[in-house]
Amino acid sequence: MPDKHLPSPVVSLASEKPATMMAQLRAVWPDVERALNVGHTLRVIHRRLNKMGIPITYRRLTVYRGRLQREKEKSGWSPAKAQTVVPPIAAGKDGTSALGSKAFDPLRNFREQEKKRVVWQYPSGPPDESKLV
Repeated sequence: MPDKHLPSPVVSLASEKPATMMAQLRAVWPDVERALNVGHTLRVIHRRLNKMGIPITYRRLTVYRGRLQREKEKSGWSPAKAQTVVPPIAAGKDGTSALGSKAFDPLRNFREQEKKRVVWQYPSGPPDESKLV
C-alpha cells in the first residue's frame, strides 16, 4: 500500500532543478527582466546567476536573452501588457523621497539633458542672399 504522505514523482518534479540551461533560465527570467528594467547590467545578472547555481556563460546568456525576447514578440507580448516597474522609493514632485534624498531614477540624467537641449529650427522665408557664399 503506497504511503499517502509521499508526493507523486510528477509532483516532486516541480521542486527539482530543470535539466536544460534554457529551462533553468526560463524559471528565473521574470526576475532577470525586473533587474534589467531597474537598470542592472547583464554582466551583473550573469554573475548572480552563476552564484545561484546556473553555470551559464555570458555569451550563452546573451543568446538566450535574444531567444526569449523573440518568443515574447511572437506571442503578442507588448510593453503595455508588461508589469510596471515601481522604483524602490516613491519620488515627490521635486524628485526627493519622503526621507529627503533623491529617489532612484535611472533616466534622471537623460531627462535633465533633454531639458537643456536646444532645437535648431530653419528660419522661415527665403534665405538671405547676403549670407550665402
